[in-house]
Amino acid sequence: MITATDVRASGHRPNWLSWLRRELAPFPGRQEMTLRVVVTVVLVTIISMTLQVPQLAFSAFFIFFVTKENRALTLLTGVIMIVGATIASVASLFLYQYTFDYPELRIPVMAGFIFTGMFLSRVFVIGPLGFVIGFFAALMQTTAESAPNTEVLVRGVLWLWISIVYPIALTIFINQILLPADPWPALVRALTQRLDAATKALQRAIREGTAGGQTNPALLEMATRGSSPLLALLNFAESKDAVLKRRHESLFAAICASEHLLHATASLEFRERQELSPDDLVHAQELIAEIAEIRAVLPEHRPVLGPRKITESPAKLPQLRELQFATESFRDGLIRYITDDAQPTGPAAKKPLFIADAFTNPKHIQFALKVTLAAMVCYLIYSGLKWPGISTAFVTCCFIALENTEATMRKGWLRLIGCAVGGLFGYLAIIFLIPHMESIASLILLTAAWAALSGWVASGTDRISYAGLQAAFAFFMCIFQGYAPDTNFTAVRDRLLGIILGIIASSLVYRYIWPEQALDGLRAALARVLRNLAQSLLLPRIGIAIESEKKAASSLHTAASKDLDSTLRLSELVVTEQVTPADHEHISPAALEHITAHTQSLSLMTSALFAKTKLEDWQRLDPAAQQAELELRTRAADQLRQAAGFIETSRPIKSTDMEGAFAAWNRTVTNITDNDRPRLVRRVIQQVRQIS
Repeated sequence: MITATDVRASGHRPNWLSWLRRELAPFPGRQEMTLRVVVTVVLVTIISMTLQVPQLAFSAFFIFFVTKENRALTLLTGVIMIVGATIASVASLFLYQYTFDYPELRIPVMAGFIFTGMFLSRVFVIGPLGFVIGFFAALMQTTAESAPNTEVLVRGVLWLWISIVYPIALTIFINQILLPADPWPALVRALTQRLDAATKALQRAIREGTAGGQTNPALLEMATRGSSPLLALLNFAESKDAVLKRRHESLFAAICASEHLLHATASLEFRERQELSPDDLVHAQELIAEIAEIRAVLPEHRPVLGPRKITESPAKLPQLRELQFATESFRDGLIRYITDDAQPTGPAAKKPLFIADAFTNPKHIQFALKVTLAAMVCYLIYSGLKWPGISTAFVTCCFIALENTEATMRKGWLRLIGCAVGGLFGYLAIIFLIPHMESIASLILLTAAWAALSGWVASGTDRISYAGLQAAFAFFMCIFQGYAPDTNFTAVRDRLLGIILGIIASSLVYRYIWPEQALDGLRAALARVLRNLAQSLLLPRIGIAIESEKKAASSLHTAASKDLDSTLRLSELVVTEQVTPADHEHISPAALEHITAHTQSLSLMTSALFAKTKLEDWQRLDPAAQQAELELRTRAADQLRQAAGFIETSRPIKSTDMEGAFAAWNRTVTNITDNDRPRLVRRVIQQVRQIS
């Protein structure tokens, strides 16, 4: 049997060089995103140098911060930044009349802003807006102590607002007109990737003449990550295009069918190896042709497909039959509701401003208090030393704060590495290039070259993108020290020292005050996945309409997919956490990693139980076999709930007599040879054994 552990083994924990090569590899849209960053940075450099707008390094940095993978998300991020910076500036100007001459008031006001911003970042639906308001308001309060009088202070705040807002507005404009990255093409690429995965699996099966027995980590991850990113792209695309909005139900159905297609493809690849019959090879060829036809019309707003070729008999291999059904669903979903009189979907229900546990979960307040403590300690240190150059310690504590200690530390190291690389090349530029520059043209070339390098990194995945932002900022801090060439090394030196101080302060606070370990988050998320999978194992029930059972299972699978996505992300952080055996003596990180691998596979198999072919097989079982299977699935669900309780609270697992139910079921289905469902149920039970 091929399990998720086997699938992942070949690519598990690659060395850092192969990891870096994979993270820096090109992908669709990365070159265009980097180009937009370079063009915007060049324009901002020319404008700021010509008009002598201060804080050019900050202006260039916010271009990287706001530029996103599509223009709709860039617009949303930019608007949030502009609104947040504006509110923070107005609030700061109002409060200066009370805090300018009174440090004893300014310090608690700063702390209050940080606490409010960090708390809202976790509980507010538009979390980034709360963070921006709180952070910028607190940051502007720190500038008061260096201003000789209120006039200089007000001018400084207004110039800072300009240096932040105008590059953001220019970034939004450039992203709208220069090789715009629309959500619709991105959605088409994602759907095409799923179609291509199915095509490759079918081509391999035809070439080798066998199905199954494969190890494909990329396919396993794709099949278990769910469709939430694709649904987000659909929402962005609909906001820009009325035709797509009228096709919402059609495209939503196509996305769901594409997930079905992935599951069927994974089932085909990961099943036990089996020779394909000549008829099934013909069916595979027909499927490839049908998928190619769908792929060709997928980018069109009004796709037109010819009549579907009806095969005389379905494929014999169940996984090929499921691929046929999934492809048919994809095709039907894609061309559904393509009429001029189709009405857009009604207005969405109003969402609450705060998340469900905003004011009941103490972790949100604890998180805000920890960030506030770390940031204010750094502020008091550099204020007491009268060393404003290391004020980046204050900024570091706010910017690297994430949901758990290990995620925060990883972001802190990305910040430090990015700044070290950017600072190193900035030093080299100051030594070898800046002294020979006589015009703005040479500065523009240097700026564009580094913007391209750091922009390429910043446009990558979350594992590396933050280092690109910091490399850009550190480099710009070196070369933008005024409106004429300068060779001062102090700025970057102080910045790096400030970052180190911020990381140290955050590390101490996060590790010793209400520590939130990635391992704890992994345990909670994995337990939720197992409980949802346990609920889905109780379906279908005897005497209940299949359609209602299928809807319930789909809802449970969606919830499990979201938590499984968090589980896979947290499992990467757990690998680097230092956890003593005494803290988690009942279940180790290695055991959790083992369970996570098998949970991936179990999630795929439980969703396969509700495939059309498997539901038809369920209905063809005699009452005794149905009752035996339901009893077995009930025992397996109890076993998963017990495992979830053990993972979350170390509660001992009680016997559920799953093995007795399995033996009784096995005797019932021994003579069933014309039904594929028992084979899949047997594999589900094997995975449950591995987990529990």
